[in-house]
Amino acid sequence: MDPMERVVGEDYGDARLPSQTWQRRHYAKCDFRDADLSELRTESVVFAECDFTGADLGGSRHAGTAFRSCNFTRTSLWHSMFRHCSFLGSEFDNCRLRPATFDECDFTLASLGGADLRGLDFTDCRFREVNLVRTDLSGAVLRSVDLFGARTGGAKFDGADLRGAHVDADLWTATSLDKTRIELAQAIAYAAAHGLVVEPT
Repeated sequence: MDPMERVVGEDYGDARLPSQTWQRRHYAKCDFRDADLSELRTESVVFAECDFTGADLGGSRHAGTAFRSCNFTRTSLWHSMFRHCSFLGSEFDNCRLRPATFDECDFTLASLGGADLRGLDFTDCRFREVNLVRTDLSGAVLRSVDLFGARTGGAKFDGADLRGAHVDADLWTATSLDKTRIELAQAIAYAAAHGLVVEPT
């Protein structure tokens, strides 16, 4: 297998790189601020501590790519697709994330506080210890999602599908859950979190 091409500390700020295809590359501490990366295609690429502030990633496609401790501020990700990607420790602030596709992605330790994630499908994604404070997940599909350790204070799960999701007790008490879809076992956990005692008849 060819070695992964490594790029360190390069400045791509304001670069116009639409419709590029990148494979097996490693970008470390690179600056992509305000870059045009629309319709970018990546496969098995690593971005470590890269800055995507103001970048346009609209319509991009990513497979097996890792964004580690990256900064996404005012980044456009609409109509993008991520399959088996990782966002470990990355921060999202005031980004355009809808609509987008996330297929079995890992958001462990990421910060999505206050993000607008309404209606997105995160089935089988991993959100361990993620910041979801005041995040709007209304109508989102979160089936079988791992939310252990997530901070969810003030988050909205109204109309969301949480069936099969793995959550901490705090989620049942610190979030908005109007018409949220859950399973029987989760309903029992919800009742217990609110101090109710569920007994057989």
